[in-house]
Amino acid sequence: MHDIEVIASAAALVLLAILGRGLYVFIWPYRECRWCRNQHRRRGRRCWRCKGTRLTRRWGAWHAHKIKDSLVRAWQERGAD
Repeated sequence: MHDIEVIASAAALVLLAILGRGLYVFIWPYRECRWCRNQHRRRGRRCWRCKGTRLTRRWGAWHAHKIKDSLVRAWQERGAD
């Protein structure tokens, strides 16, 4: 019985961490570009990663926003019940 409780608490902890990371990435999707952060680029050249904005998306940000869009569309398509 003790093993099941340990496994269940570990699974709950992992799920909580995944949901926390998803919320973090959804709220703050961009980070500073590490490729051009400390470099002074010549005039006329842009960073290939951030395209000159000096910001790039965090890992998982694209997926978090696609999930949000999917949930919003599902909510809107359910109709007035």
